[in-house]
Amino acid sequence: MNSNRTKAMPLLIVGIIALIAFIFEAVSVAKSSNWVAKFDLSWIARVRDGHISSGTTKITEFMSHLGSAEYLIVATIIVVIILFILRKFTVGLWFGGTFLFCGVVCNYLLKQFMERNRPNSSNWLVPENGFSYPSGHATATTVFYGLAALFLIFTVKQIWAKIVIGALALLMIVYIMYSRVYLGVHYPTDVLGGFLFGTASVAISTGVYFLVRKPLHGLLTKWRLKDLSKTE
Repeated sequence: MNSNRTKAMPLLIVGIIALIAFIFEAVSVAKSSNWVAKFDLSWIARVRDGHISSGTTKITEFMSHLGSAEYLIVATIIVVIILFILRKFTVGLWFGGTFLFCGVVCNYLLKQFMERNRPNSSNWLVPENGFSYPSGHATATTVFYGLAALFLIFTVKQIWAKIVIGALALLMIVYIMYSRVYLGVHYPTDVLGGFLFGTASVAISTGVYFLVRKPLHGLLTKWRLKDLSKTE
């Protein structure tokens, strides 16, 4: 088994598991299952009851912007431009394509399909609009920072660096998920759904990338584009 396939298989397995978990949760939300209401009420109480303050709200609101689709679309464009300048075309296409398709387009379509209303607006600490499930912030954050983390993890050689990169990415994702519940604009199952869908997107996309990056590199070479992306 070559190195690309060896890297791809665990990622594809994780992605499929995350996708199954997302589908299970989405069906439960659509059917208004009892466990969904209990889960939401329990975590809303843990995150919000007695923890709302002006200082925390300002910090949480600012950090929440770092997980917005608008902010991350701009960040993705910058990352792709840099990768293209470095002539890493295969990596750039993978990163940009995955974020825009999974983090933005698919999330929007899922929201329109689920049509879940947001929590009571009287509890909102910031203005919002649109449907609630899955959380766009949670999805976009998981996809963007997840892709960035995996790219760096497979690039650096030091184990400690891989651990630090993974931990920082996970911390950022979890904080954005927390922020959306704290600000009152999402149910906990919304952000969990975004995380599960984002994780499935990152894992499956990266697994597929490892399987196709060598032939894609060859195709770009035929088009006389000198691609410097790593292929093994």
